[in-house]
Amino acid sequence: MKIYIAVDLEGVAGVFSHGQQCQWKAGKGWKAKAPESPTGWYAHYYEQARRLATEELNAAVQGALDAGATEVWAWSAHGSFPGAIDIELVHPECQVVYADEGGPMGHDRSFDALFMVGQHPMAGAPYGRLAHSFHGGIVEFSVNGRAWGETAATAFEFGQFGAPLALLSGDRAACDEAVAIVPDVVTVPVMRGLTPQPNLLEPAATVCLSPRKAREQIRVGAARAVERCRATPPFVVAPPYTVRTRFESVAFADRAMKTYPGLTRVDETTVEKTADELEMIL
Repeated sequence: MKIYIAVDLEGVAGVFSHGQQCQWKAGKGWKAKAPESPTGWYAHYYEQARRLATEELNAAVQGALDAGATEVWAWSAHGSFPGAIDIELVHPECQVVYADEGGPMGHDRSFDALFMVGQHPMAGAPYGRLAHSFHGGIVEFSVNGRAWGETAATAFEFGQFGAPLALLSGDRAACDEAVAIVPDVVTVPVMRGLTPQPNLLEPAATVCLSPRKAREQIRVGAARAVERCRATPPFVVAPPYTVRTRFESVAFADRAMKTYPGLTRVDETTVEKTADELEMIL
């Protein structure tokens, strides 16, 4: 059995701050400012977040192997290099895909299941922590009238190849998203918001498992997911696809109108397109 694991950062146990733990600005350098400038030292915590994410990946790999998986690939779903995976810490039986930002690569019909580790909820999700849909400029992304985040989009991508979303670990709101589209998915919530207002850049009250406890539960969940995945249907949506994106500003909508052919302007910040091929208007 062959498993593909998408690894993100914002739904990892111990990751609370997007600015301090999830951002990498190449133009500033790894440690951008003098020690007396506190905003220049976020990089230390980004390294920490990548380590935490990689250990959660390793737990998922081990659980899959324990249950009979014979091959496991992993891909960083957190932007471009260096992404969410610390290559020096990766499980020895895991193969790592590196690709430019934009989506998973290397997947085909040889894969039996998709796992998602460290997953955050979509923009606007109640109680969601570090919630966003693809990037911070999108208020809502929907397909055929149903709001999608990265969970649904990735599950759909693999569903085209017959592979179901079998495991998702991360924020509890992201786990709820997964169950809504794939009722049989195994979920492992490792964190949750304590207040209903979702957040991305601003601090918000959160409770999470200890990293060790999260890894143990992910390992157990991954084994269950392998055992159940052949009975789990892939996430499939039949065409045509009406894709609607509501941006946070007119500038984002203007850019989309110039970038994607065939769009309709719904209002100042919203664009839409209907086609037989699904196009991610981001």
